[in-house]
Order: sequence, then C-alpha cells, then structure tokens
Amino acid sequence: MGRSEPGAARFHAAVTALLFAASGMLMSWDLAELLGFWFIGGALTYLLLSHRWGVAEPAARARVALALPFLSDVCLLSGIAWLYARYGTQSLDSLLPILHTNPGWTTRSLVVASVLLFVGVAGRLALWPFSSWATQTAVTAPPAASAIVQGVWSVAGIVVLYRLTPIFVASNQRTMQALLAACGVAAVVAAVLGILGNEPRRAIALAGSAVVAIGAGVVIDGAYHHPATFGIAGVAAVLAVAPARAGALLAITTIANAMRTDDLADMGDAWRRMRASSGAVLACALVIGLAASGALADGVSSRSKIGIALGEGRAFDPDRVREPQEARGWPYWLAVAGAAFVVASLITGWLSFLDGTKHPAPSLTAVALWVAVPLIGFAACAATYLRNKDGALGASAVGGAWLARGTSLLFAGVDRFLVAPTTDIARRLGDWIPAGDGALGRFATTTGQLALGAARVPALPLVIVLAIALAVVFALVAPGVVR
Repeated sequence: MGRSEPGAARFHAAVTALLFAASGMLMSWDLAELLGFWFIGGALTYLLLSHRWGVAEPAARARVALALPFLSDVCLLSGIAWLYARYGTQSLDSLLPILHTNPGWTTRSLVVASVLLFVGVAGRLALWPFSSWATQTAVTAPPAASAIVQGVWSVAGIVVLYRLTPIFVASNQRTMQALLAACGVAAVVAAVLGILGNEPRRAIALAGSAVVAIGAGVVIDGAYHHPATFGIAGVAAVLAVAPARAGALLAITTIANAMRTDDLADMGDAWRRMRASSGAVLACALVIGLAASGALADGVSSRSKIGIALGEGRAFDPDRVREPQEARGWPYWLAVAGAAFVVASLITGWLSFLDGTKHPAPSLTAVALWVAVPLIGFAACAATYLRNKDGALGASAVGGAWLARGTSLLFAGVDRFLVAPTTDIARRLGDWIPAGDGALGRFATTTGQLALGAARVPALPLVIVLAIALAVVFALVAPGVVR
C-alpha cells in the first residue's frame, strides 16, 4: 500500500492475521480445524483486497473477492460435512484408513466428497473459472495485498490439495480423470485469457493461475498413478511460482503507477526509463514460465499420461518518469527466490525433503523438453513484438475487447434471468411481510373486540341462541331432512 493511504495499522494487522491463518492451514490435519483457518483466511483476504474503501471502483470489484470464493468455500464445507456424516471423524489420520472399510460407505459418496473438496480448494487457488476474484482486484487492490494474497493462497491451497488426494484416489478412476481434465482445461484457458487484453497485472494473475493449475494437475496425476511419487513435484512448482508472481505484480505496479496507465500500449520506453522494474518483470516472467518445467519433467519421465495436454491527474509527461528507489529491491529478491525454487524442483533431494519419500531423477530428455517449451513461447512472443509491436498490442487489445464484450453479455444474461428475478422475489416478499403483519394485527384486534363484546352479553340469552343455532344445523344435516 502507498505511504499516503489510510489504515496502515489495519492493513498490517490483516496481513499478520492472514499469515497466521495460512500457517494454521499448513499444520492442520483435522478437517474441522482446517476449515476454521480457511474461513478466517478468506475473511482476511476480502479485508485486504477491499482496503481502499474510500474509492468506489475498488469497493465494487472487491465484492467479487467475497462472493465467488464464498461459493467454493461452501463446497469445501459441504464436502467436509459429507465425510463427517458418513464416517464420523474429522481427522485425516483416522479417516483415510477407513475410507473403504467403514460400514455404509459407497463409491458415490466418495465421488461427491471428492468433487466438493476439489471445487472448494480450486476456488481459493484461483483456477479458472474461479480466477475472477484475483484478476478483477489485481488493478484496484493495494499491490502488496494482491501479491500477498495470491502468493499465500497458492501455497496453502496446493498443500491442502496434496493432503486431500488420498480421498480423491479412493473414489474411482473416472473421477480422477475428470479432476485431471479440469486442471488441464483451467491451465489452457487461463493462459489463453492472459494473452487477450492489455492489462499487465491481469495477465500476470492469469499466468500464475495457469501454472498453479498445472501444479494441481501434476499433484492429482501423481496420486492417480499410485505408487508413483511425482505428485509432490506439483507442490514444488507452485512453491516456485508463488514468489515470482508476487514480485511481478509489485514490479509491474511500479511501472503502471509511474506511467499512469494500465494499458501496455501506453507503457512504451519503460526499459530505458525504468530499467530496474522492467528487468524485475522480465526475470519474474521467466521464473513463472519455467516454474512448471520440473513438475512436468518428473511426470512425463514417470510414464504418466499427463503428456503435452498440460503442456484523472495532471497530464502525463514521459520525461517525468523516474524509478522509485524503494521499489528496486523486493521484486528482484522474490524473483531470485522463485528461481531458487525452480532449480530445487529439478533436484530429487528437494522433493524427498518435502514428502519424505525417495524420488527417481527425471530424464534429461524430459527436462530439456519442458524447459524448451516456455523458452520457445518467450522467443515467439519476443519475435512477434520485435516484428510488429503495434500490431501485436492491437491484436491483444481487440481480443480483450471481444472478451470484455462477451463477459458483459454473459453477466447481462445472468442479471436478467437470475439476479433480477431473485431480487424481484425478495422485494415482493419484503413488501408482503409488512402487509401480512398488518392484516394479522387487524385480525387480532377484531377478534379481541368480538371477545370483549361477547363477554359483556348476558350468559342465559347467549346460551339459548347457541342452542337454537345447533338445533337448526343438526336438523339440516340429518338424513331425514336430506331425503
């Protein structure tokens, strides 16, 4: 956050509490305890992303960070509750051995639990289509908040997913294939969406989401091909991408603030004027691109079938652009940390340290293949940029415009057929409740007045009138009268 922004104490307290909640998630082997820390982290995430409460746009966009992950959190809660209802235990140590031995267990119940748990974790991992809460707040939220939130949830989410994979494996083969396909689709779609549009922070968030989806796919694929042990390589890939995406967000935010624009087409000459920040963005982008190479190399060399599939102010004056002194350090340190994790993911000793299991070394051919893939991608982007910079940015802008138009049409349809009817029902119900209360009150008043009037009538005439009325009724309903 900026030095002139209000609420510094509130911001740092929320960051500290979020790190505490993340630590609780990483150390929790009880599902109820995990869920408690998970909800605390979710609430603090919203507080961090909506920290700029005095501005309308950040407050409006932060609602997505509250509503969309809340749906996935409900799925996680439902999955944990479903398992507790079936097995009567919350501890993973006691739950995993009885998945197929507890009386009354069924494959269908494990499939339901697996899908709910996966959706619950995928929402906080910001896998597509749950990535909107990260992309829409990347521009309006404080840069430090966005970087911390995306980094923290990447690490916490992938570790929780790794611990839950024995439950996925216990379901059935088709469920595992569906979850693996979901990760592959999320990786491809997030990468394609990152190309469309000229907002660099949105592109970085989507690129990080794509790598996290690959890591989640490797984790699930490793569990699917048991007793293969390369699933931990997916966790190592996410550990590498987490600091890199945070450093890239901080560096590109420095450039965007100095250039006073969020459009790549207007950020020209940044390499000459802001070389330190530009170099940090380049270094972090390289780390993000190479982060999944070790995981994919381990998966392919282990003969899995994951294959290639985963594969308004004053006028802007360029001469006034300066490199902030305080913005030069952290992005580079984060890039170095990410690069160290990338190198470590290629070393079997690091993987053995993470899960305590011996791992075979990946083949050099697999490593070379998966290192070459992102390098070829970088080379293609660089060649396109050097050949026709304006054309590349223009094509990206056109794609972003079409994407925005399609998204607006989708949201308009949702608003018309879902939000508007629901709101109208709520409005009518809100109008009906006071009217019903008023009618009930009038009925009670009338009844009370009748009772009061009846109390004042003499008893003997009232008894005679009631006796006559009952005699008439019995006479009319008697069989002889009917005939």
